[in-house]
Amino acid sequence: MPPTHQAISLYRSLLRAHSRCLPQEMKSLGDSYVKSEFRLHQGVTKEDQLTRFFSEWNNYLQQIEQGARARASQAAGITDGQKSKVYSFGADLDKDVELTDEQYAQLENLRTEAGNVHKK
Repeated sequence: MPPTHQAISLYRSLLRAHSRCLPQEMKSLGDSYVKSEFRLHQGVTKEDQLTRFFSEWNNYLQQIEQGARARASQAAGITDGQKSKVYSFGADLDKDVELTDEQYAQLENLRTEAGNVHKK
């Protein structure tokens, strides 16, 4: 699948997952973030950057869907015998991950926006 078609398909899947799996406040925040990131990376042509971009967004999509399945299972009284972070979203970064100054700034902006959701 060409990168443009892959991007559109992934973009739509992310927005659908947000609609199905996230509370309204998080859906609007998530949708805004996805739209912004896809716009920022629209002109990227380097294969390694595109591969990493698609890989990370696919991982995020899987996390959202797994969380929704876990919450649905818990609501139905089904457990897998393991404790899971049912109401937690996202995942902690590995301690050995190196981020650029721009990525740290982006994470801080995201943290600020996430904190503002409940104030609105």
